Amino acid sequence: MRTALLTCVALPVLLLASVASAQQTPALALPTLPPLSMSCVHHPDVLQDGPGSCPFCSMALVPVRLDASWMCPLHTTVVEQGQGTCRLCGRALVPVTVNLTWTCRADDEVHLEPGVCADGSPRIGQRTLRPHGNHNPRHGGQFFMAPDNWHHVEGTYPSRRAFRLYLYDDYGRPLPPVDLREVRARVVMQETFDPATRVTTELVSFPLRASTDSAYLEAQVDEHVFPTEMTAKVNFGGGSSEYRFDFFFDTVTAEPTEPTLQSAIVVDPALATDTGLPTQALPDSMAAIVDLMDVRNREVAALIARGDFAAVWVPAFQAKDLAIALEPHLTRLTEARRERGEPALGRVVQAAWLLDASGDVGNRQQVESAYAAFTAAIADVIATFR
Repeated sequence: MRTALLTCVALPVLLLASVASAQQTPALALPTLPPLSMSCVHHPDVLQDGPGSCPFCSMALVPVRLDASWMCPLHTTVVEQGQGTCRLCGRALVPVTVNLTWTCRADDEVHLEPGVCADGSPRIGQRTLRPHGNHNPRHGGQFFMAPDNWHHVEGTYPSRRAFRLYLYDDYGRPLPPVDLREVRARVVMQETFDPATRVTTELVSFPLRASTDSAYLEAQVDEHVFPTEMTAKVNFGGGSSEYRFDFFFDTVTAEPTEPTLQSAIVVDPALATDTGLPTQALPDSMAAIVDLMDVRNREVAALIARGDFAAVWVPAFQAKDLAIALEPHLTRLTEARRERGEPALGRVVQAAWLLDASGDVGNRQQVESAYAAFTAAIADVIATFR
């Protein structure tokens, strides 16, 4: 169980996309295929190297092959292997997570390997956009995934007196007006929380109403000094729960002239070198690994302090990799220290997963709760391995 935990990688919820959104090429040019991973059909955020069962529903994991690609923000059928511009509109491509599959013209069977069809023709490679594979903000705001694992929201602050909330489906497409009319939401500017009773009392809030073109929800708010935090509380209708999204603004937001990328765009961390995301060199010595883990812990704390929840997964996952790198050093410890150190390493990995999940949904209380577990586990690792 420990091995599965230490190799578990947290990704956004990924479901199978429709063939209509796939870019097909007779030969998918991949000099080296990404490795197969095992995932849950119903909880695709569960991803690990080897076989097993889902910790949420106990179903057997199934193989998937994920890759990082680049997609046009306006024409989602344009999916390329590398950076560039859209061949249809010239906009800069944005990074997304895709599912790699191969099919044959004569049947609908989906393969996870390239090869030859029964008629002798090569299998057709597909880079299929996956739900929750595109977490790029469209309007210069902050982009979060709803806890229902389907909706997404983007909060913007276009002026000192206005807050806007854009709503999207699992593919990052704007909600149609008929669905937007079902949404009930408000933005909370000031509230208090009683830790004894765990009751939150809203002091200042404003209803969010649909714009005349049903492109977004908007509220006229009190002018605040920067930096400022705003909380959107959203019920998507259909008997769903109300969800909380905490936004942090240090200035007004602006519509990008070109698509801007969120600081923590969600792709497989193993592909970070190809996508330009931050990477780290793993030290060889036990002491250096522990010191760097302490640095990553402080980086997570700084991101949480300034409300950049979507970015916490980067140093959290780097700390996870450091925990995995420490595992071989357990043999150098005394038996008593090994008994403390081994579960502490597992807790770092698990807490990194929780930080990633809570950062995606943008709920400060959840993020801070996950960080409490994360920093406590790192403190135990440091005390054990130093």
